[in-house]
Amino acid sequence: MTLGGSSKYLCVVYQKVLKPLFFLMSPERAHYLAMDLLVFASRIPGVSWWMKRRAVRRNKGREVTVAGLTFPNPVGLAAGFDKDARWLTALEMLGFGFVEIGTLTPRAQSGNPQPRL
Repeated sequence: MTLGGSSKYLCVVYQKVLKPLFFLMSPERAHYLAMDLLVFASRIPGVSWWMKRRAVRRNKGREVTVAGLTFPNPVGLAAGFDKDARWLTALEMLGFGFVEIGTLTPRAQSGNPQPRL
């Protein structure tokens, strides 16, 4: 499989810029920064369309049906990654078959002490 020019560029940006930056900070801070960057990218005209198109093309023929529900592919994102459902639109671009949000509770909870990740 060969990567197109834009994919190669994104790989270089990740390897040379983002990954070293993320490894300088706490895992939780890196998590939030990465997701905020994805949200920012999703708001750039054409980026969301381009990423969704790539995900759909990669997932052709991988549909699965479980308990009467049909998913575009069997790879999902488990609860806990986006516990407040802040990033659903941005996560949709990545091509997951499903995204589970939560855990949802009647009242907001502070969670475990840091570091959490």
